[in-house]
Amino acid sequence: MAAQTAASETPAAAAAPADSPTAVAPTPDSVGRDLVAENMIKDYVLAAVAASIVPVPLFDIAAVVAIELRMIQKLSELYGKPFSESLGRSVIASLAGGVVGYGAGMAVAVSLTKLIPGVGWMLGMVSLPVIAGATTYAIGRVFVKHYENGGDIFNLSADAMRAYYKQQFEKGKALAAKVKARKEAAAVDDVAAAH
Repeated sequence: MAAQTAASETPAAAAAPADSPTAVAPTPDSVGRDLVAENMIKDYVLAAVAASIVPVPLFDIAAVVAIELRMIQKLSELYGKPFSESLGRSVIASLAGGVVGYGAGMAVAVSLTKLIPGVGWMLGMVSLPVIAGATTYAIGRVFVKHYENGGDIFNLSADAMRAYYKQQFEKGKALAAKVKARKEAAAVDDVAAAH
C-alpha cells in the first residue's frame, strides 16, 4: 500500500517546500512509511555494527557494503522506486569515499588494523562498528530524503547530498555508539550468566 501511495505522488508535490502553496500535508500513509523507513534504517545499522565486528580484515567492509545495498533495495521497495545494485554501489562509494575523514579509506585502514598481532583486533573493534553504523545510517537517511523529494536511484547526486550525508553521519555515530554499547553489555551479561 505504501508503494502505491508513493507511486501516486507527483514529483512536483513531493519536492514542494512545506511552506509553499502546492505543498501537500503528510498523509497517514506517508507518516507510517517514514516510521517504517526509520526503523528499517536502525535495523540495518544494527546489522552493520554486528558485521563490522567480524575479525577478518576487509571481509567486514564487504559485509557492511552488502548490508547497505540490501537496505537501499528495501527502501526502494518501500518508496516504490527502482533499484540498481551497481548504482547503489556507486552511490555508497561516492558518499562514503567523498567525505574527508569519514571515507571508505578510513574504514579500510581501521579494518586492516585487525592484522596487527595482539592489539590490532581490539583497535578495529573500538572504532569500526561506529564508522560502519554511522555510514549505514547516513546512507539510509540520504536515500529516504531523496525518495521523499521524488527522486530515484538513477538521479541521486552524491555531490548534492554530501552535506546532508555528513550531518546524518554525525547522528549515526551517536546511534551506532549506543548499539555497540548495548551489544557489549549483552555479551558481558552472557558471559556472566554462563559462569
